[in-house]
Amino acid sequence: MRQETVELANETQQSTVQGTSFTAYGLQPALFTKEVVDAAQKQLYFANFVKVIYAPTGTKDVVIPKRSYYLGSSGVTIDTSEATTSDISNTSLSNLDSVTATPEVKLARFTVTNHAIRTNVVNLVEAAREELSYAIGDNLDQHIATTIGDATEATSSATGAIVIYGGDAYTDATLSAGDVITTDLVAKAKRLLQDKFVWYWNGSTFTKVSQSTAVKNPWQNTPDDPFVLFIGPAQEETFLKDSQFVNAAEYGNNIVVQNGEIGSYLGIRIVVTTNVESVASGSSGPDGDGNAGTDMTRCILCKPKKACALVWGKEPEITVASIPERAQQTIVLEAAYQAKVIHDDAIVFIDVADA
Repeated sequence: MRQETVELANETQQSTVQGTSFTAYGLQPALFTKEVVDAAQKQLYFANFVKVIYAPTGTKDVVIPKRSYYLGSSGVTIDTSEATTSDISNTSLSNLDSVTATPEVKLARFTVTNHAIRTNVVNLVEAAREELSYAIGDNLDQHIATTIGDATEATSSATGAIVIYGGDAYTDATLSAGDVITTDLVAKAKRLLQDKFVWYWNGSTFTKVSQSTAVKNPWQNTPDDPFVLFIGPAQEETFLKDSQFVNAAEYGNNIVVQNGEIGSYLGIRIVVTTNVESVASGSSGPDGDGNAGTDMTRCILCKPKKACALVWGKEPEITVASIPERAQQTIVLEAAYQAKVIHDDAIVFIDVADA
């Protein structure tokens, strides 16, 4: 059976990778260094703080069971007398739920002509592998950040992520210059994450919801799995100028520090990343309540491994193969994954101005 040749678009030819031209003379030799001076790479951190699940081969969907909350003494009927004439009171086990993740296919490719490979001082195949490896890592980190950032927010009648704002703002639209992150905001967010009450914004009033209406998990900032706060570079600058933060943001022990961490404050690990959601003034704000009043960032405080799960359908794999009928090499990336929020109430958003 005759194999049909498929047209490959955007293949890397010699002219694509020849670099910038310059003038040279035969008796004035030029030295070509083989080390590529790298461009800046964004650092990838979110995957370090989510629950990771691997789907076995042959699996399309992964269902993650969860306990929405513990019923506690107020939810379980506890009798105070012996059951001599009637049965012990029965309680309905109604607090179990599940989250379903369907890993999505991720595919990418470079194709490089053999002639380009032979006539270039740089190892083009290795350069392509590095590009694919970084691209999928960046895509993964942004996917997790977006998933957590889009968690369902708390309302007057439902548990969800709690939102607080810098300064006296009560929406992204009311943020103004100077409504920046502060150590007091971090303390407030920590308290809300640990609280058993749901809080939401009723207009400009931050309002507590009765537990008979909505039940929130009282998450604990434990030494083995402490809270983590994701902030952007603008918030890092604010903290580094704050003597209260600088004096307190010290580990003082042998904890393993993740890349991007600038310290631990109030027992919360602080991680700086450019993948938190940033919005320009006048653009739609993350809280969906109008346009941002100033350049802003949505910082995220969460309980790691409880707020979000990452399900791998296939971990990233890069394959290099020859295309002899085209005298080319193709470098292909294949992966499959999806992130899902498990507990929306394990998240507190801190929306603040960048300056």
